[in-house]
Amino acid sequence: MTSQHRPWAFHHWHGNASDFHAMSLDAGRGLWWCSVNAPAVILGSTQSDSDINGDRAQERDLAVVHRRSGGGIVYVHPTDSLWIDVTIPRDDPLWNDDVSLSMLWLGEVFVDALQPWLTTSVYRGAFDRGSDGRLVCFASTSPGEVFVGDKKVVGISQRRTREGARFQCVLYRHWRPNEWVDVLRDDVAAQRILQLPVQCVNAESNEIVDSLRSQLDRA
Repeated sequence: MTSQHRPWAFHHWHGNASDFHAMSLDAGRGLWWCSVNAPAVILGSTQSDSDINGDRAQERDLAVVHRRSGGGIVYVHPTDSLWIDVTIPRDDPLWNDDVSLSMLWLGEVFVDALQPWLTTSVYRGAFDRGSDGRLVCFASTSPGEVFVGDKKVVGISQRRTREGARFQCVLYRHWRPNEWVDVLRDDVAAQRILQLPVQCVNAESNEIVDSLRSQLDRA
């Protein structure tokens, strides 16, 4: 069966980041646009609350959330970021048993979807944690993620189960790290995060989502 015979279900979910991460998404082909109602810092599955100054996060009205996929902290915001989850079942033609190759197809979809605004490329080298990738997702480089030169555009993490894969993707319409990096307990790393090369996408969220949906149909 070829991929075009399997339609993509579309879901637009509104709510807080914690509730969305707690959801068990259907294992079929799906695009989930998560519109959060409040800013949050989301820790990867192996990270500890000790990476975050909880009191400072509370002062900034930042929710501290855990996800079940790996990687470092991701910051999400109601308007500055765009958070999309993509799911595929294990028997999908897009599935790849090799984890190092498993996100490449999705990166290519993003490259095509972002063409109206940016000329991007998919990183195909080895995973590079860099100085701060254990702490913050956008400081690492993973195969399948999308870049303009050395500037990351789309960060992707994934969770794989017996049923399928859930790819969690974030890009930024505005990158304002000064609004959240001071909640990191590592002050030296926080200063480096302020200088991270991040490429924003100058487009409305619904425009990006519509373009992505169109490209997924052609995957």
